[in-house]
Amino acid sequence: MTSTIPKDFELQIKKWHRGAITLHSVYVVLGVTSVLTSVIVATFTQEIGTFWTKTLAASSAVSVALIETTGVGRKGNGFRKAHRHLKVASIRFREDEYTIKDLTNALEEAEAMIGDVEIKIRDASPNP
Repeated sequence: MTSTIPKDFELQIKKWHRGAITLHSVYVVLGVTSVLTSVIVATFTQEIGTFWTKTLAASSAVSVALIETTGVGRKGNGFRKAHRHLKVASIRFREDEYTIKDLTNALEEAEAMIGDVEIKIRDASPNP
């Protein structure tokens, strides 16, 4: 006999899947923006002029800063791990290998895999 997965768990699996796709997409866009703007500035400085050189250099720096300070790639990986963990647990629940308590524990473990949002801003002052 197979058990039906509670709707809350199914919805959470879908949310984490969408979250992983969104965060990984942001990560890729920021990374590509950083690389392309850096290459353009390094290669075509004279052709694009001072304004665009500064604008593109700033875009590159902002992209790298956002990647580094937000940990968007790490957070996307956390969502993906959580999604996979709960999906496997839901399959085991459906096949009657897991109880609702096991499924709930898997949800709690998956939440821990995502972790909290951490903004890392480094102090520029030297350490004594």
